[in-house]
Amino acid sequence: MASILRTGKLLRCFAGFTRNVVVNSVRDCDGGNLLQNAPCMCGQFPNGFANNAAPKAELNLDRQIKRLDHDVRRIGRISRRDLEEVLDEIRTHRTATSSQSLLVIRCCGNLVPEELPEVRTALVQDIWKTLNALNVPMDISHYNALLRVYLENEHQFAPTDFLAEIEAKGIEPNRVTYQRLIARYCQQGDIDGATRILEFMRGKSLPVNENVFNSLILGHSQANDLESAKGILSVMKQAGLEPSADTYTTLLCAFARHGDIASVTETLAECEQKEIILLDKDLLDIAYTLSVHGNGDKVDAVLAKLRISPGFNQDAVNIILRLVNKGYEDVGLKLLRLMPRGTRVNGEPIDVGAFYIRQLVKANRPVEKILSICKTLQAEGLNPKALTIATEAGLTNGVVNNALPLLQEMKNAGLPIRQHYFWPLICSAESNQVLEIVRRMQQDFSVFPNSETIREYVIPNLKEKNWDRIVTALRDAGVPNSTAVTSAVYSALVTHQISDAARIMEQNRAYYVPAIFKQPMILALSNTHDYPAFIRCVRQLYEGLQVRAASDKQVKEEEEAVAEDAAATINTNDRNPVDVVGALVYDTAIYFRHERVLTLERLLPGLVKQGLSISSGNATRLSELLGAEMTPKIAELLGKLSSGDLEPVPLPDSANRKRGLDSLTIDELERFIVTVEAKGENSNNIKRQLLNACFRSQNIEKTLQVIERLQAEEFQIPVGIWAQLVDLYTHHKRTADALAQYAKLRGADPNFKLDNFKAVRLADLLLQEDRTEEALKLLDENKKESVIGEGEGSFNYVSTLWRTLNAIAEAGDVQKLQSVFDSLVGGNYVLPTNVLLGPLIKVHLNKDDVAKAMETFENICNKYKSTPWKNELACRLIQKEDAGNLQRLTDLSTGIHGEVNSLYDLVFSFVECGRVRQARKILETPGLRTRPQRISSACERYKNEGMIQPLEGLIEATKDLGHIDRNKIYYTLLLSYDKANEAEKALGLWTKMQEEAFTPTDAFMLRLADLLKRQNIDIPFVVPETKTQQRNNKTKAALAKEPSNTESEAEVPRPPPAAKTPAREPAAPKSISNISGFRKAIQAKDIDGAIAYKQRFISGDRVSVLDASHLIELLVRAGRLNEATKYVEELLDAKQYPQLKIFKFYLNKIAAGGDLETLQQIGGKLNDEQKRLISFDNRYCHAHIVAGKAEDLLKKLTSDISAAKTAEEAAKLAEKFPRGGAVGILDKHPELVAQYESLAEKYASHNQLGPMNVLWMHYISTGQEVASKQIWDKHLSNAPRLMFQRVLQTAREQQDEKLVSTVISQLRNSKISEGAIGNAYSCLIDIQTNKGNTDKAMDALNSAIKDVSLENINRTALLRLKLAVEEKSQTFPYTIPEKKTKANESSSSSSSSDSDDDVKPKIPETVPPKPDHQ
Repeated sequence: MASILRTGKLLRCFAGFTRNVVVNSVRDCDGGNLLQNAPCMCGQFPNGFANNAAPKAELNLDRQIKRLDHDVRRIGRISRRDLEEVLDEIRTHRTATSSQSLLVIRCCGNLVPEELPEVRTALVQDIWKTLNALNVPMDISHYNALLRVYLENEHQFAPTDFLAEIEAKGIEPNRVTYQRLIARYCQQGDIDGATRILEFMRGKSLPVNENVFNSLILGHSQANDLESAKGILSVMKQAGLEPSADTYTTLLCAFARHGDIASVTETLAECEQKEIILLDKDLLDIAYTLSVHGNGDKVDAVLAKLRISPGFNQDAVNIILRLVNKGYEDVGLKLLRLMPRGTRVNGEPIDVGAFYIRQLVKANRPVEKILSICKTLQAEGLNPKALTIATEAGLTNGVVNNALPLLQEMKNAGLPIRQHYFWPLICSAESNQVLEIVRRMQQDFSVFPNSETIREYVIPNLKEKNWDRIVTALRDAGVPNSTAVTSAVYSALVTHQISDAARIMEQNRAYYVPAIFKQPMILALSNTHDYPAFIRCVRQLYEGLQVRAASDKQVKEEEEAVAEDAAATINTNDRNPVDVVGALVYDTAIYFRHERVLTLERLLPGLVKQGLSISSGNATRLSELLGAEMTPKIAELLGKLSSGDLEPVPLPDSANRKRGLDSLTIDELERFIVTVEAKGENSNNIKRQLLNACFRSQNIEKTLQVIERLQAEEFQIPVGIWAQLVDLYTHHKRTADALAQYAKLRGADPNFKLDNFKAVRLADLLLQEDRTEEALKLLDENKKESVIGEGEGSFNYVSTLWRTLNAIAEAGDVQKLQSVFDSLVGGNYVLPTNVLLGPLIKVHLNKDDVAKAMETFENICNKYKSTPWKNELACRLIQKEDAGNLQRLTDLSTGIHGEVNSLYDLVFSFVECGRVRQARKILETPGLRTRPQRISSACERYKNEGMIQPLEGLIEATKDLGHIDRNKIYYTLLLSYDKANEAEKALGLWTKMQEEAFTPTDAFMLRLADLLKRQNIDIPFVVPETKTQQRNNKTKAALAKEPSNTESEAEVPRPPPAAKTPAREPAAPKSISNISGFRKAIQAKDIDGAIAYKQRFISGDRVSVLDASHLIELLVRAGRLNEATKYVEELLDAKQYPQLKIFKFYLNKIAAGGDLETLQQIGGKLNDEQKRLISFDNRYCHAHIVAGKAEDLLKKLTSDISAAKTAEEAAKLAEKFPRGGAVGILDKHPELVAQYESLAEKYASHNQLGPMNVLWMHYISTGQEVASKQIWDKHLSNAPRLMFQRVLQTAREQQDEKLVSTVISQLRNSKISEGAIGNAYSCLIDIQTNKGNTDKAMDALNSAIKDVSLENINRTALLRLKLAVEEKSQTFPYTIPEKKTKANESSSSSSSSDSDDDVKPKIPETVPPKPDHQ
């Protein structure tokens, strides 16, 4: 009692606190049954070791982080190896974003259950040091995540020291920090320390939530004061908080820690009585606590309470792994027996326990215990392959002492021993033991190593550099000569020692499988440029094929090795000596794409000299590959090699596409008719198109004029035209004229019927005028025998029907609504859908007649199998607390949509009504399948309708439910706060995510930072990089990461980054060459060291273009531009060019400094094509702007075009015109617009419209519509080529539909391609969709398809619009085309401004447009 009273003093710490009732606990994700998919050794063992021992394909950091996140969500755990790979990636790239680092830190606690806590702590400390060393920006959320990991790992640390470290960094702790420091004190049983923190929180008015009370329960338990621990429940209630499942789980674990099974049983009964649901995971935590505190004999009482719900297996696996680590594998075996087993297709149960066996081996449990458990699992039928799995684990973990006895046990049991079992042993052995293992493979286990084993594992681990000694040693170890030789050659090639490889091949004739040797040969050539050695290797490949015929048995052995490891079949071409050489040359040409001509000019003469041949087919493929790069010398050499007179096939030019009649305007069609009739040809078809164009324009006066003229010309007007005239009258609300025309049609043909759309529109007009009887009569006269699809107009058609019915429903006229609806359905105008049936429910709810609404709803469900207005009806029932009708509604829905969908609908209804607890109970239903799309759609709807409260409720309802991805909910709620300018609530949302250990996405953090910045609120976290910044960093990382191209990774390990010490000249080590030293210095980013090595080069030493490019990049990044310029000019003088990206990076820095002189020097060394590739003219223009000499550049450009005498000279100047730079001049120097306009006029006088196009974009983007219209009318309206993408980009950024509409109105009458016009329409559709104006977006789409085909509308825009339409329970009437490939697209510009927004022209810019009347 005294203890409880002592605890009661804590109550004053909570007085006046802002209450936070959210329950926070560490709950891992539920997921599917891992064991049902766990690999068994029998089926996958042959690949298992290869995957672990062989070098793994490198994944970039983003993908690895996403994989970690996916594993956490799916199975609730990750492996240490995954984390180490991520850490290696971070060290390699030397960068990580704030969000990435936060997730990596968070993963080092209970999410790695297979490792001991101390191992996990060491790992997180290693990660923390790495992040600090790399200066990765971190905020309080990172420290909070580190605190959580320390708590989960029970790491010993002083809370005061931790707090001091945070404050020393200038970071402000938040409530989550203090809550976790309290948890640390309580973990030590230090209630006084926890109380001091609570007092401090009260002083800062920081809120306290359930986590604090849970920590206090733990603290009293650790202090051996169970009475006070239990008394915390009363304190919580006094503070206004209701104990949750997490609180009771903490209390139960406290009892379990002391072996008080009676209190455990009593508290479990209390939870059942209070309907507090403890998940299986909670019960497993209690069982774990009992076991590790010496009470494993009492776990059965807890295990009996397990419900074995979905996700149980994942939770059980995590607990079993932790139990094995603690040495309680017997309790783990009990849990393993409880795990449900899946079944195979044939009905047999799936083997279980593989993870359990591996963990036993990994935890170094005694071999005798491992063998005993393996026998138990086999005897009970849980896993017949237990011994094999244990052996695999021993080998892959490098536990040699366990592996050898287990391997021997496998052999004794009669199980096969395969050679890949030994790969991990070879990798883990000392170099002097490798050959001994090879001998034991053969002698003790009768396993003979194949070429894969030798070349991939044995040779790399011998550490021997002399190839002759390697081959001799392998022979002495019993390896066949052919295997030893081919493996040595392969190893030499992959380490780029192509000369040694050629020598070995010449000394030892053998069959070298082309499929295996092609790639390493090409890579070795790329790194050494040793063409003579490469040609020697090619010759030996050819000779090896001759040997193959004489050594059939040897070839069979080699090909078996290929089948096992190369994963590539040998083409029939490769079996033909002629085709093998040709295919190898072709692959080489593809690889050297940037210096293809130079490579072939060096390679082909050597092949001719060797007397080798290639097939005519491969010669043709090479010619086509070269295309415009083909030279007379290469053509001659290919002719000799193929012994034929082959010529390159010219690239086909795509023909100009003509416009169809349906795309011509009224004026164009009228002129076309005159032209055709002048030739004496029949124009009736064109006249029909003219009438259609008139109706499309909806210009009634023009339409009547055309009809009158055609009648005067005795043109037979089809009946359909008169029906269209009825619809046109209807559109203009000329009811009398529409009915009169309709009467004429009926008079001429009593059986005439309007199509559905026209009849419905006219009936709607009559209903608007309260002429109900006439409307019903019209519908009856035009009813159809069956429902006819309305094709492309179905969206507008259904929308018209809905608007008609909805207007009557809002007026509250039940009888009229039912009559019209019955007429529409009875007349086969439409099939009833949820959308059209909705007004039948709405009319009753508007009158608050819920009973009648339910009656109508039930009738509709039974008759039409639809559930219109179900959510609205459910919300009304929830508000009225009408449980009976709510159950009735749910039952009706279940019969139509199924139980899962109906339950989700009920969840959303509860959330919208503020009944979060009921919503959560439904989501916790065992077996309820996840529907991510349903949650996503609900979030979007709430956001679009400004409903913040339901989103907040959804956050609470889904808390700790691991099977639900809450990222979407959090982000949508943030967007809603942003829209409502609720910055404080948005910041509180971020803090809440920390409490729940929920890592926000970069998009979330960026949006939150933007909101806080706009509200002038300090940003308390590190702002992640934008996508553009990430792309730039990836480029930098990729450039920094490219390894040396002449030595293998094994021989030249990646050095640590150079310390920032004063530059000094290193002493060149004798053990490596100057070139190797230079490359090592480049890898270490040691600029001065690299330059020093370069200065030591002797005759014959030369730097590759790649290495020189890396040096240039380092110099530019260090701001040493003069030195960078020196090495750029060295390359250019040698007729070589830096890597394109690095060259552009260098030029950007020069241009940004306004260094015109250097740019002029560089430009003098480049031809026009090279300037185009690097957008030189744009960068030169930018330098003028920076230097304040934009006017001088305009004068020079004016002078150049004024001096042009011929169309060819003007065209050449137009190609070099800096369009992108010109945009910068106009933006930054408005005073030069008049001068620029004069320049553009001079270009336009030569029919070069690019400069004028830029001016038009400037005017239209800055709102100068009059000026832009003048340019359009005078110059661009008939231009075959236009740039306007920048205008669309501006419209997107500003969400300015008026701007894009102006562009569309002008483009529609231009001669540019449909694809270009489609881009503009896509922009308009996107803007309207983003604004939530789906009706306007659909109108834009309907207008678009009158001008362009649907294939030319951006597919993403269509998908967004479709989703938005369907979320409003409407039908999207179009079929979205399949995604198009870009294989046939070509550059749209031949100027140096590659970044310009050119739209592909139909005809060249310099060719005048042809007349349309072809």
